[in-house]
Amino acid sequence: MRRTTVTIFLFLLWFTVASHCSGEDLLVTIGEKTTRITNPLKPDGYPDYLAALNSHFLGKSTPENNLAVGLWKITGPVELSPDLKPLFFRALGIDDIPNKGDYLVDFATYYRQRLGVFDSDNSTLDEFKGKQKKYDDAYSFVMANKWTKESHPEVFQWWKKNRSHIEAVLKITETRDQYYNPYILPHVSQDGDNDQFAPELISIPLPGAIQAREVARTLKVNAHYHLGNNDIDAAMRTSIATHRIGRLTARGGTLIEGLVGVAISGIAFSIDRQILTADTLNAKQLQEHLAQLRSLPAMPSFLDKINLSERYMFLDAAIHVAKHGSSSLNLSDGSTDRPHPIVKELGKVFSSSFVDWDHVLRQGNYWYDEIYRIGSINNVHERTKQYAEFEKRLKTLARETSDPVSLAKKVLLSGKSLPAITSEQISNIMVGLMLPSLGAVISAEDRALMESEIIQIGIVLELHYLKSKSYPSSLKALVGPLLKELPQDRFNEKGLSYQSTPKGYLLYSFGRDRQDNRGRSYDDEPSADDIVLKRQR
Repeated sequence: MRRTTVTIFLFLLWFTVASHCSGEDLLVTIGEKTTRITNPLKPDGYPDYLAALNSHFLGKSTPENNLAVGLWKITGPVELSPDLKPLFFRALGIDDIPNKGDYLVDFATYYRQRLGVFDSDNSTLDEFKGKQKKYDDAYSFVMANKWTKESHPEVFQWWKKNRSHIEAVLKITETRDQYYNPYILPHVSQDGDNDQFAPELISIPLPGAIQAREVARTLKVNAHYHLGNNDIDAAMRTSIATHRIGRLTARGGTLIEGLVGVAISGIAFSIDRQILTADTLNAKQLQEHLAQLRSLPAMPSFLDKINLSERYMFLDAAIHVAKHGSSSLNLSDGSTDRPHPIVKELGKVFSSSFVDWDHVLRQGNYWYDEIYRIGSINNVHERTKQYAEFEKRLKTLARETSDPVSLAKKVLLSGKSLPAITSEQISNIMVGLMLPSLGAVISAEDRALMESEIIQIGIVLELHYLKSKSYPSSLKALVGPLLKELPQDRFNEKGLSYQSTPKGYLLYSFGRDRQDNRGRSYDDEPSADDIVLKRQR
């Protein structure tokens, strides 16, 4: 693909000696079928997609109900660069947060601080590596298992120092139901002169996603401590807080934020799996936890993110390439350097003379419309089938675009003009570069939903055991007041796999590979991607 793009670019650039354009003319038509939005507009007349997204996702959030604001005040601004920080907090509607203060410190950061850097005057390299391994092993253990003060005193010291901050996180998740982190670019001047080299939307930093992920990991260690001390209620409270952070973080407009939200939900799922292994669980605890899980905010639709934010990213990038030339999106040589001004101006001439950018925008919108059409199909398995066919079409498009022979045939045999062929080729290149991998994205969302449904079945299984002193031979026995119907396996048309054993059960979904790995998950050796809930009394 890259070789073809370079060929097109150099070939057409040769013709620019006979062309000219006005820097004041818009290179695209502002309209629903092209730019999708007609306002807000920048001073140069092009759509302000960044402002549009911020306005859309701000919604009803205020500094008082925004979970993101609460988390920043607890963790401090560690992930914010100095030039971004004041703009970021101003957009959140709060005063700047000091760099230094009494903030939550995650265990990984804490042990790096305790370990320090290697000093040959105080220890040998082997001693330093041994201490480092000790901390690494402790962190790995408490992230995966129940623990106590006695089993891991060094982790307990960290937990004790951060106990009040962890409690603050738990409290704000119970009282805040909105989530918004603004999209800010510090290098965009405030007078509206936005002539940055990289397209805006693919350049926005997402510090809130990193922050939320580390908070979730801290909560997981906290839950495992409570389970180690048989404090089931505290562990359940921590689980629900983690779930809420995951669901709310996933409300961020980008796919990255959505995927981080899904990952946090996976952390909460692993906490719940540990909770369900506690033999001291009683019916009241199980029923209350089930009710809490069912009252969580809905997992936001990834389809909506693709239809809005990802579409805007495509349109914003296409307009940027139209204005600044192909090198501004690294279409030619992958360079991240700002081009020489002469090259930049030649790129503008090339764009206006040989590419119909309205066609590029319309074609991009067509593909995003197709994604939304398929994603709106209610039947999970039919939707999955059509997504697979859609991705085959994209791969065929990418293959033809990168084939010089195919391009030559278009030039010589199609009967189309050179600008028409160029417009189509640039459109196909950008579609291949910008459209997300649907299989991976949709599977991540389905996995999060599947994990939530499996945990709820697990709770009903425990309630059945407490009443009958055994697990049922079939999941159908669970259908009743607590479980109106069995959820379908989103990765297997035959339904969830369930086997009762003399002392427990094995329940699993096939997972993304849609293969029966007999209940092997990422944690097993060899690993697989079944979504598993296993009980052994």
